[in-house]
Amino acid sequence: MNHARLKLIVLLPLLMSCPFSSRLEARQSSSPPPKPRNDRQQEDAVAKLFDWVRKGAKLHGLSRIEERTSLQQLVCTVAVTDKVPRFRTGFPVLGNDSINGGTNEKQAADTAAKVDVSSTLYKTTNPGELTAELQRVALFERRRGRHGHSPGYARYSVAVWPVQQTANEKAEFWVAVQLFWSESSEFFQSHFTDAIEWKNEWKQFVTPECKDAR
Repeated sequence: MNHARLKLIVLLPLLMSCPFSSRLEARQSSSPPPKPRNDRQQEDAVAKLFDWVRKGAKLHGLSRIEERTSLQQLVCTVAVTDKVPRFRTGFPVLGNDSINGGTNEKQAADTAAKVDVSSTLYKTTNPGELTAELQRVALFERRRGRHGHSPGYARYSVAVWPVQQTANEKAEFWVAVQLFWSESSEFFQSHFTDAIEWKNEWKQFVTPECKDAR
């Protein structure tokens, strides 16, 4: 009798732990995936390439905005959804649809004005590699036209977000670079021009997972 009671005492905690263990495993398996995060190291690598291209072309340096909320949240959204949001006009919110870092056939038929925009967005397995699109946006702020005037951009920002994929797939990244006016020019445009009406339009495209991205 004492022997049977001893066995019961030993087995009772094990039996009680089984339902708890099952519930814990179920809770862990149903927990939401970790929030996506941008890759600071890769952003620095892209910024170095951007500066290197401009220096090689003997163009003036642009100051870097380390954290541009609008750019980070938009690229986070693209990384989460794997889709590029578009304005009602059909134009992408970033870049010119050259998502592979080059220029596709459709764009080759377009005018240079449509292709050469002040931002870029593309997908790559190696953000530290110079692509045609990165080179294009790095050279965007240059003297051009009959009178040799540059567009007037003074700053730029970089965002690099990993593509949401399974663990056994090769890592890919969404890379974006966007040019910006000087702080004073941007303040004037945002408060005293028609930009007041559309300056925050980008916010409608941001997914809930990316609203805290910085």
